[in-house]
Amino acid sequence: MTDTRARGVHRMFDMQHVHRDLRRHSVRGAFATMLSQAGLFCVQLAGMAVLARMLTPAEFGVFGKTVAMIGFITVLRSGGLSLATVQSAEINHAQVSTLFWLNLALGLAAAALLAALGPLMAWFYRDPRVLWLVVAMAGSIVTDSLAIQHTALMQRQMRFATIGTVTVAARIAGFLVAFASAWLGAGYWALVIQYYGTSVTMLVLMVWNCRWLPGLPRRGVGVRPMVALGANQSGFNILNFANRNMDNILIGRFVSDVALGFYTQAYRLLLLPVGQINAPISAVVLPGLCRLQDQPERFARFYYRALGAITFLGMPVVCFLLADAQAVIEIALGHRWLPVVPMFEALGVAAFFGTFNVAGGWVYSALGQTSRQLRQQLVVTPLTVLGFLVGLPWGALGVAVSFSVTRALLSWPSLAWCYRGTPIRMRHTAITLARPAAASIAAGLVLLALHATRAQWPTYWVVLDALLYGAAYLAAWFLMPGGRANLREQVQIVQELRAGKR
Repeated sequence: MTDTRARGVHRMFDMQHVHRDLRRHSVRGAFATMLSQAGLFCVQLAGMAVLARMLTPAEFGVFGKTVAMIGFITVLRSGGLSLATVQSAEINHAQVSTLFWLNLALGLAAAALLAALGPLMAWFYRDPRVLWLVVAMAGSIVTDSLAIQHTALMQRQMRFATIGTVTVAARIAGFLVAFASAWLGAGYWALVIQYYGTSVTMLVLMVWNCRWLPGLPRRGVGVRPMVALGANQSGFNILNFANRNMDNILIGRFVSDVALGFYTQAYRLLLLPVGQINAPISAVVLPGLCRLQDQPERFARFYYRALGAITFLGMPVVCFLLADAQAVIEIALGHRWLPVVPMFEALGVAAFFGTFNVAGGWVYSALGQTSRQLRQQLVVTPLTVLGFLVGLPWGALGVAVSFSVTRALLSWPSLAWCYRGTPIRMRHTAITLARPAAASIAAGLVLLALHATRAQWPTYWVVLDALLYGAAYLAAWFLMPGGRANLREQVQIVQELRAGKR
């Protein structure tokens, strides 16, 4: 091993600097991630707005139903091995090298399986275009698998500023090639090209910044428990993907491409801001919880604080989008997408509960209890799919309503099962969630009441709406018992983020 490589390995596997000041690294990571996610949100929203005006709902629909089907195979590319790298208390170069080659083997196998299943997927949808889309997307699985361990190492080191910068750059590259392709008349193929542009850019930049190269795979280095952990995580990922994408498959097969195009864009636009909040905070919280898994009291305090942060930000965003749905759709997607509005509103309850849907996964992953997570999902997924089937006779709108109903009914029992045998208590979780929920709903009702005072509420007043909603949301916090103390805690978090930046 060369000196350079040895230094690179030492830098990526030495965790002493993280353990010495976990709070500081978490705060700095949160600040960097929030900045990058703010940029990513702007990129995503602008990209969606441009592509929505360049492509038709039917073109989004044919791509959407293809991605929904192939996702069952693509989730296999990671094998849950990225979680094994992040979650392990100690890990070395030989172990991660072996996991890297396992990821590549899984990616190659998944790509071959996907290409072989292309004709069957085309037959299922009765659409020959699906065959060539499936074959084209198979190669992206291999590209993605090459970056999994590099990304996991960076997360483990809490290098969230670099991860955020790379993610934003990759997404910009993907949208640029998609715009060019759509302008040249590529139609739905522009979405395939976008995926490759993002994936290849992500791989190149992640490897360049990580500066770690894998060695040859070796036996007897202790990866068997990691593979077992990853296998449970993969099982959960497959079931979770079914939970989130069977609606797209059913609409694409039994309704129409146009209906699926409307549905997927409504879903994406509504959950985009939620994802931009939950994903970065999860990226910071999970490594922190993993480091605290042997300290129950600190684990619980860290968890409740993180849960309060995501709901303080996420719940008001969802309620505002629902209160101002028509204006948001018209500005973001354009006038021809206004049929999306009823689906957008019907998905609102699912999105509201989705603001804290990641909280259970934090506990399972941090404590290494992915087998229990898999058992939970074996119950949740069939019930969710059953709900989709019940709503399907009423088309995409019926599916949207059923999704919201099942999400609302299953969220609380799922958390109760998750918390069994852990330091987390349902009572404290309920208290943490109640205040942002009440403030968000109250502010939404205030905005709807203001809308009712005028026969026409101009679309371009959406900025005024946002300001009014924000004022009502903060006022609700000031008025509710304990609200001011919670606001002070959020201000303290902001101050810590600013200090972490310095």
